[in-house]
Amino acid sequence: MALREPIEPARAGQDELFISRLPFRGQLTADRSAMVGETAVTPMLRPPGAATARPAVLATVADCLAGVPACLLTLPRLALTLDITVRLASPATGDHLSVVARVLKHGTRTIATEVEFTDSSTGELAASCFLTFTPSPRPQDVAPAAMGEMRPPLGELSVPLPEYVGVRTVAPGVVEIDHRPLVTQNSGTLQGGIVALLGEMAAETLTGRPVVEIDTRYLTTVRVGPARTMARRVGDRGVRVEVRDAGNGGRLAALVHALVAGHPQGTKGR
Repeated sequence: MALREPIEPARAGQDELFISRLPFRGQLTADRSAMVGETAVTPMLRPPGAATARPAVLATVADCLAGVPACLLTLPRLALTLDITVRLASPATGDHLSVVARVLKHGTRTIATEVEFTDSSTGELAASCFLTFTPSPRPQDVAPAAMGEMRPPLGELSVPLPEYVGVRTVAPGVVEIDHRPLVTQNSGTLQGGIVALLGEMAAETLTGRPVVEIDTRYLTTVRVGPARTMARRVGDRGVRVEVRDAGNGGRLAALVHALVAGHPQGTKGR
């Protein structure tokens, strides 16, 4: 599906989520089982010195797009994300990626989805994502009234994404972020892509290498903040990261396993 159009600047002064600064869009297919679209990969969405997109950025886009057909299966309840896995398939990510987010299987309690990112120029697979959703148990978590097209008010970031959303590095492997409207969902919890970004940044600061694969398991919500990580190495390239709600008794909110590149300056030698 051709969606290549000029990127529109975000409206100045609007109350926005950080997602509105990510240049992606998608449209529901006729059978309502998938979303197709595209995303741009700007320098501000890449790790320092790496030729790939941040896996947490792809996780965010995948979550937004796959969440539409998932919500259609959980109506009227909102579909909550249980886990997201992102695997980079190429040592370099092009500037424009085509995206397809599809439902693989669904039951009464879980919905399995897959999202593929392909280089718009070469057609080669750039990354694959797998996500699981479940209907929210809370009656107040209602799915949006209108779904079918996702077109955030686009605007290119002038600073790296971690800086824009306010990620702070306390020590190698220890990063944190405040709970505030820019990075929270309508339900009041920290957005899932931000949780993945914390896990990615924890691994990156601990090892000095960009992340090429990330698996995020959401255990509970972050409703107070700040969210803070604790990370430790698992072998040469693995990093285990706990994301905790420091303002809520240090409650464990998510568990992240990251795989870093085999070369400190990029994905060469993965």
